[in-house]
Amino acid sequence: MELNYFKDKIFELLNDADDMNISDIETNDKSNTFVVTLQDGKRFEVECRETYHSGR
Repeated sequence: MELNYFKDKIFELLNDADDMNISDIETNDKSNTFVVTLQDGKRFEVECRETYHSGR
């Protein structure tokens, strides 16, 4: 799975999450982040990045 596809899916999940009381989602493709603003004014940043690990 490519990073951009993963970011699109995360955005869709957040956008469709009615029970999270999200009022806004700001995206920044250059930094691979989302800033999620809740209805109570709290803001959270979500960063998406691919990490690499050695196989077992």
